[in-house]
Amino acid sequence: MNRFININHVIAAQLTTPAENPLVTDTSRMIDIWFGGSSVRKQLFKKMTKSEQELMVEELKGRGFIQSGNLLIDPEKVLFAEMENQFLGGIVTIGFQDNGKPVELKLGGKAFNELCGRLSAPPPNNGAAG
Repeated sequence: MNRFININHVIAAQLTTPAENPLVTDTSRMIDIWFGGSSVRKQLFKKMTKSEQELMVEELKGRGFIQSGNLLIDPEKVLFAEMENQFLGGIVTIGFQDNGKPVELKLGGKAFNELCGRLSAPPPNNGAAG
């Protein structure tokens, strides 16, 4: 069975590499994907090669995703961010499940600080007269 990911709907991705899971190899990597929409849905994708996983990381980073370890997150989809500690990072909410429960992900300190910088920046002018 082949699975295909529409990367345009991905709002977060968690990579699994051999360092985290000894059952994962270069030919059978895993990735958890969160998709946006009316509610946030999580899907586990298997059978991804190392090169496919690396290509997806580059595409997501090219779209402006922030990377925290093996987690990549779209800062534009963050609804709420709460810092636990400036070094340890914090928790971000990227949406809600069908049952109304929030989807929360943990970011490390460096990535959380990058996110805070992006969230606190003034929005671009987009050529509007001021």
